Amino acid sequence: MATAGLDDDSLQQLRSRATQLLLKEDWKESGAVDLSEWVLAGFSGKCPDLAEHVGPVEVRRSSHGGRGVFAVKNIDAGATLLISKAVAIGRGVITDAADSCEKMVVWKDFVDKVLDAAEKCPKTASLIYTLSTGEEPEDELPVPDIAQFKQEAEEPDDGTAAATESAPEVTLDVDKILKLLDVNCLTEDAAPSSNLLGSNGVVNCGVGLWVLLAFINHSCHPNARRTHVGDHAIVHASRDIKAGEEITFAYFDVLTPVGRRREAARAWGFECQCDRCRFEAGDAILGQELARLENELVNGGGDMGALVVRLEEKMRKSMVKERRKAFLRASFWGAYSALFGSDKLVRKWGRRVPGEAAVAESVAGAIGGNESVLRAMLRGAGNGDGCGNRLEVEDKVVRIGRATYGKVVKRQAMRALFKLTLDADSNKSL
Repeated sequence: MATAGLDDDSLQQLRSRATQLLLKEDWKESGAVDLSEWVLAGFSGKCPDLAEHVGPVEVRRSSHGGRGVFAVKNIDAGATLLISKAVAIGRGVITDAADSCEKMVVWKDFVDKVLDAAEKCPKTASLIYTLSTGEEPEDELPVPDIAQFKQEAEEPDDGTAAATESAPEVTLDVDKILKLLDVNCLTEDAAPSSNLLGSNGVVNCGVGLWVLLAFINHSCHPNARRTHVGDHAIVHASRDIKAGEEITFAYFDVLTPVGRRREAARAWGFECQCDRCRFEAGDAILGQELARLENELVNGGGDMGALVVRLEEKMRKSMVKERRKAFLRASFWGAYSALFGSDKLVRKWGRRVPGEAAVAESVAGAIGGNESVLRAMLRGAGNGDGCGNRLEVEDKVVRIGRATYGKVVKRQAMRALFKLTLDADSNKSL
């Protein structure tokens, strides 16, 4: 490479750019991402320039109806599954959450960007048309080859020139695209299943379309989360995943009882049939007591410590297995959080229930990584509530941290994320 005539600053910029390109190519091939420097710098400066990546997954027909994304090999918790750049994103600062006019401005901007991207790039349009409007018969929906979603090696970063040459002309059906967006777009700060890094609290309304991510179905026993960095979404395993297992997100808050989750699922237009929901809705022995406990939790005003003690005693007397205990603790997480968040309740009931870290570890087994659960694990570990020796505790904290954020940072940066997790309110993005 000729460098004659370049000053030191220009050479440094050239070397820096070359390093970034090499890193990006490596990320594209392996899916390995290191955001440590950016995190440790307090998310200052430009977002890291990520490359798209499709890991060991494919699209298949789902036993729950329609199509889904499935693992083709065993995957460890924290491992990256997908890195996808949005077709388009609409963002805005909405001062009043109830202001529908401001939300409509963001939505219109988003729709215009999607239509513009589809018009300029036939490949983008054809990928959008692989999605479902929700009106087609599920068994008639074609199953796209995963190769369609892999960025060609010679394709430029903006995904236009090479795509235009290889894809057929597509006539835009605006009405259909609007229907597709209604059921397939994602919000960046969907707290139950995603982390939004680097917003610094500025953007509080972000909606986008990531085509392959739209094929990922819901489960109340999810095994994946996503992290938003700029226009990219990184999907990682939030629990260990076996080959052939479907990849699932939580579309809504799954740290609630089954009755509340059923209502939320109906609002989305489906009924969840995951292992957790079938157990909680179908167990005749526990059913009546769970209904009473759910009513107390939803209505509030009662002693949440007493509620937790009753649940723990019911599970013990009914000889509920550990996996199902995790399901039920996740469903009544609100009560556990109220108990552990009150010194008075801990003094009153603490000796009759497992420690905060032990409960957090159990719940993580049911729903994977989650900031609220990680926060409880960090608090419980700090209080030394009997979840093992120092090395065991550190290992458990790191495992839940990896399940929450993925393997995108090294230990020092992970500790910085832990601090932000402890400092943040449950409704804030990082």
